[in-house]
This record gives sequence, C-alpha cells and structure tokens, in this order.
Amino acid sequence: MRWDSVRARGNGLGLFVRRVVEPVAPPVLLVHGLGVSSSVMQPFARRLLPELAAVTPDLPGHGQSDAPPDGYSPSDYATDLAELIGDLQLQAPVAYIGHSLGALVGLSLAELQPALVRWLVLLDPPLDPAQPNREVPEVYRLRKGQPGELERYLLERNPGGGELLAQTLAREFRQASDAAFESMLNAPTYTVRPLATRVLILQADPSRGGVLGDQAAATAAHTLGNATFVKINGATHALHASHPAEVATAIREFAARHSSEGVSSSR
Repeated sequence: MRWDSVRARGNGLGLFVRRVVEPVAPPVLLVHGLGVSSSVMQPFARRLLPELAAVTPDLPGHGQSDAPPDGYSPSDYATDLAELIGDLQLQAPVAYIGHSLGALVGLSLAELQPALVRWLVLLDPPLDPAQPNREVPEVYRLRKGQPGELERYLLERNPGGGELLAQTLAREFRQASDAAFESMLNAPTYTVRPLATRVLILQADPSRGGVLGDQAAATAAHTLGNATFVKINGATHALHASHPAEVATAIREFAARHSSEGVSSSR
C-alpha cells in the first residue's frame, strides 16, 4: 500500500489531500469529522482495499488545508469537494464515505450535485436532536485551556486509545479553525431530504457515545428513500476506529451490491 499527498483546489481554496496510489482501485472519497484531519482516516483506509482506494482530503479549516474566515456549513464544504473532484480528475460519480461532519457534507454534496456521488456511506451522522455530541463543546473549550487539559479529557473518554492517540487528537483539535467548531456548535440539526443516491447509514451505539438513536436512524433512512441502516452494537461514535472490521465489511458488501451500477476503476 502506497500513499501520495497533493494540494488541490476546492472552491478557490487550497486543500491538502492524501490518496492511495498503490494498489490501483476505484476511488472513494473518505472524509473525516470535525476538528481532525485526513490522517485519522488512514488506518481505516487500508481495510477498504483492494476494492476501494481512499482519497481523503483535509476539509477547509482542518489539517493542512486553507482556513477561510467563514464557509463552514455542510453545503460550503460540499461545494469545496465538488471542485476538488474535478481538480483531481476523479471520474464522476464517485463513491463517498463520511464520518460525523463528513457524513453531513456527503449528504449535502449528494443533494446539491447528485451526478457526482455514486453511493454514500454515513458513519454515525449527527442527525438526532435527542443525541447531541456532548464532546464537541467540551473539546472546543479545552482547546484554549491549560496545557494537558485536553489530552487528559481525551484519554479519560477513550482510555483504550492510549496517551499517544490523545496527544495526536489534541494537536489536531487545536490546529483546527475556531470558525469550523463555532459553525457546528451553532448549527441546527441537519435536515434530511429525499435523495436518489443509494445510502448506507452505519449507526454507532448510543450507549457508547453514538450520536444517532434507533428511531432517528430509522426515520433518516425512510426519509432518504433509497437508504438502509445497520447498527454496530458496542461501537463508539468513531466506529471506524472502534470496530473497523465490522464497518469495512458492511461497506464492502454495500459497494458490491451496487457495483453493477457502473463503478469504474479509473483514477
């Protein structure tokens, strides 16, 4: 497995992109959640091979991408990624996997530019007003706190991840734009609308910090119209990290069912 990194354009912004270049496989946009970067998706990306080769950008205001003063709604990010697809010369429609905020961006992209999205996988999307992600305001506050406070909080929330992971995530959270956090904190719950795009919702376990309850998952799938949902029992909100094998299997099976709809190996 070999990665390459490039800078590409997204709605006039410079976006940093990591992508798998060996082995060659059909591309899939793999998009991170709030406050982190494409680097956190790299361990999971190898589980998608050999069927799918990840193209994973840093969203604006995150990682090594440009950080504009505003433009951090899901539709803003979707517009950025629409240009990115063209700039990278990815043959549309492109498969899409997004976690949390990245899932909302995928929904918005499929709504605004349906011809660009082959299918869509939503990893524990924040679509349930009854299940807010309580970590977001706390992380936002602790980013500007005393040295070590954020690291201790992250380690307490995920002791199995170890100190190195807590330190890595804290560094990424501090690097992310304040405006990106503030936009998410101040936004209403995303409104789901019917889509022609095929969608798989992978739901984390609300008892382990998942942000999508059972009824909200069923309602979202029904509203989307062309969607199914699968609950990963015991999974945390970052279910691709806590239960990567189960998540990857569900995605590969979903992709295989729709491979006859014109998946191309062109990169």
